[in-house]
Amino acid sequence: MNEPRERTEVGESDVAGPIGPVRLPDRGTGSLHTRLPFTMRELHAQARWILPTVAALFVTLAVLARFDALPWDRPITNWVVAHRTPWLTDLAKAITRFGSDDVVYVVAAICAAVAWPRCRALAISIIALAVTRSLIVVTVKVLIARDRPPAALQLVHPGGFSFPSGHPFAAAASWGFIPLVLVLYTQRRWIWWASVVVVWTLALMVGASRTYVGVHYASDVVGGLLLAVLFVAGSEVLIGWLHRHNAPRVLMCVPTRRDQQQPFP
Repeated sequence: MNEPRERTEVGESDVAGPIGPVRLPDRGTGSLHTRLPFTMRELHAQARWILPTVAALFVTLAVLARFDALPWDRPITNWVVAHRTPWLTDLAKAITRFGSDDVVYVVAAICAAVAWPRCRALAISIIALAVTRSLIVVTVKVLIARDRPPAALQLVHPGGFSFPSGHPFAAAASWGFIPLVLVLYTQRRWIWWASVVVVWTLALMVGASRTYVGVHYASDVVGGLLLAVLFVAGSEVLIGWLHRHNAPRVLMCVPTRRDQQQPFP
């Protein structure tokens, strides 16, 4: 038999959320962003081998990159350079901007500001990843110390080392929070799925653009995307931790009347 859950405070209850129990006032039958169709944490719960495999692949690529033992990277880069066209070059330069710091910090700030009135735990997680992301990427790059492709192939000229690519990680760590923020304000499942497809397609396109403009090898991009998956999953764990019943009241999610009356379809 299931044991009755202990009430944390008078007039409050815990509800099962997609990334951990959410402490909400007892004001109705519905709850806020507690039944998302899909999360990294939920995926890991159903297939526990996925995230360890992602981590193992990242470490493997990092070690191989450290010793310049990724023989497929230069042929891929040479093929891409040989197939450049003026319109593709303009498109790649435009897409790569979506992962630049001056864009992703603004996106993260907007997401955090919009999330704060409804779910402060989510807002804090967005801010935490935005603040630590650059430090994480720079630290790994210095440890691996992989040189970028030759300057003659580069259409833009960033500094620093090559592995992992920071732009796709930055895109996923900023634009990737938009679905979680949207679900705070909508009950429509199709909007959730559409936003997930759009933001992760954008992250993939940003990654591809970094190889096209000649500043990263393909393995650098894959490494950046793997790192993004790991840290987005880590952010969900942080949100779940902040949602626990012993979290401070200031971190509770705040349901609206509409959220209470309309269950997620």
